[in-house]
Amino acid sequence: MTTITIRHTKTPSSEAHLHIVDFARKLVHAWHQWQVAREIEAMPFDVRKDIGWPSADGANERKITH
Repeated sequence: MTTITIRHTKTPSSEAHLHIVDFARKLVHAWHQWQVAREIEAMPFDVRKDIGWPSADGANERKITH
């Protein structure tokens, strides 16, 4: 009977590579969110209201807390 054992050791360079890839994915995700928000803000007020997008005035009022 033959037993095959695979040992996976992470080298410092592979860990750094994984961190870079993770950071790149987060950056791309944030960029896409920003683009979508920009496109929605470019829509007419009536359309934004129909889809439930908060108005700028309402969003600012919600952010202010005392």
